Amino acid sequence: MLIIKFLSPLIMNLKTKNSNNFKFLLILFSLFFVIFVFTSDGHRFTFDEDVAAQQSKRIATLSPDPSYVEGESRLFFEYPWLFPPEHNQRPICENAILCSHGTIIHSVTQAPFIFINNNLNIITTSEFWTIEDFDDFHYVTWRNSIEPDFTFMELFYAPFFSALSACVLFLISTTYGFSVRTSLILVFLFCLSTVTWAYSQTSLNSVPLIFFILTGFFFYRKFQKTNSYFNLILTAIFFGIGFLTRQDMILLIIPFFVFILINSLRKNSKLKRFFKTLLSFAIPAVSSYVIYKIIQHVRIGDTGNPPQAVTAASDIALGAVIHPIHQHIFGMLFSPGAGLFFYAPILFTCFVGFFDFYKKHKSDCILMISLVVFFILFNSTNVHWHGFNSWGARYLLPIIPFLILPLGASIEKRTNFFFKLSIILLGVVGFVINLIYLLQDVAWFVWGFFGSDERGLYSLARKADTTVHDMWINPLIIWTFEYSQIAQATLWLFAKPQLDIFLAKIFGIELFVVCLTVTIFILFFMLVKSSRNYIVQQKEL
Repeated sequence: MLIIKFLSPLIMNLKTKNSNNFKFLLILFSLFFVIFVFTSDGHRFTFDEDVAAQQSKRIATLSPDPSYVEGESRLFFEYPWLFPPEHNQRPICENAILCSHGTIIHSVTQAPFIFINNNLNIITTSEFWTIEDFDDFHYVTWRNSIEPDFTFMELFYAPFFSALSACVLFLISTTYGFSVRTSLILVFLFCLSTVTWAYSQTSLNSVPLIFFILTGFFFYRKFQKTNSYFNLILTAIFFGIGFLTRQDMILLIIPFFVFILINSLRKNSKLKRFFKTLLSFAIPAVSSYVIYKIIQHVRIGDTGNPPQAVTAASDIALGAVIHPIHQHIFGMLFSPGAGLFFYAPILFTCFVGFFDFYKKHKSDCILMISLVVFFILFNSTNVHWHGFNSWGARYLLPIIPFLILPLGASIEKRTNFFFKLSIILLGVVGFVINLIYLLQDVAWFVWGFFGSDERGLYSLARKADTTVHDMWINPLIIWTFEYSQIAQATLWLFAKPQLDIFLAKIFGIELFVVCLTVTIFILFFMLVKSSRNYIVQQKEL
């Protein structure tokens, strides 16, 4: 309901222009939703996801956790084996439903999926797996013990938001004058050749955050074209929702706010218009922080501590002194073990894309570069910048759309064969890299057990003096191709393939392939046909 309420201006805008446009976007959404659902594994891969899911279940059912004790339970009380009560010094919770470290919007957006399955019983059991599927008894036991509501949520949550992001990215690209063909190319590259596809298997808060960022940016583009303050207010509202989803959204809000102020001053706006612009963005954005503080007060009382990302400027300055941020930046972007460009090689085109994009859209190009740079600088101060066992630098996931959008200018300008071939090759490589992750459980079988010397990449953490590397991650995993997870995952996939696709297990591999192929073919045919009508309607507007 929350999503529908805030999306209504966008939906009504599309419907009033032409129903064919809405139909086209609905087909585009359906195509990627099907692809993402059919390649979903139906389970979490990080502890963070379970933290949010536990709160989501309490919100969906309006029931506290059975182990919650009023006046005694603290954050992470659900995990006594990880955080023993006698050693857990975190704040005592004051609300049984919201006693969680997970963000509120993240759980609120998950709750409807849990509510649907909890009441309709679509998935009633998770006991589908046997030792024939995976040759690890502990893994099979864990998969069969997952709550059905969580399985349903994991199966549909990220595909839903990722498909929505694809549609909004298409709308944004058309606002820059890119053709429908170019815009569709950008969407397909974004969805299938960047790590966006890999993370459509997860329920991490970065997935809905991308949607909120893109939707806010779309309304900002509407504001630029119409000068309607309502669109600017919607921009700030979606950015504020993004902040309530993931606090480092403020890393985009701050430079965005500065950019709006500078643009208003450059246009020599009248004082009244300047303050209207300022307040239209500032009031909703600041309100999100007020809401955040209210939620924190309801959850654990007043701690007096601001969100970590609010202190971004001081964190960057301090981090530059303590940590080798130049090394972290290089690692986040180019290292074999975690580099964003290594796991999504199509993003290498951004260096050409920004150059071509700047010639036509100078101010927006500067804005996008500022957002990207600020985000990278902040995360480079984190000693755990690599995101542990994530597929690429997952902390940089929200800036991927701003790295892919400028490519549209290059596609329309550079029509030579070599450039087209480069795009195809980089896109195909990214597609294959995604498949390597999607077809198996890399986190379990390639990495092994965290804190264990038995097997996997974690087993490389033990030093000669019996101590271990920080977070059980050997630098060789990050900085060498031989021990990088992408190389090891590729070897594991060919040496011991263990398919981790939920619907492939439910349908059987033959029926799964037939259903996926036929559905994609039909939707793609409808998309091509509908795109022609979309082009005609755009020319008439």
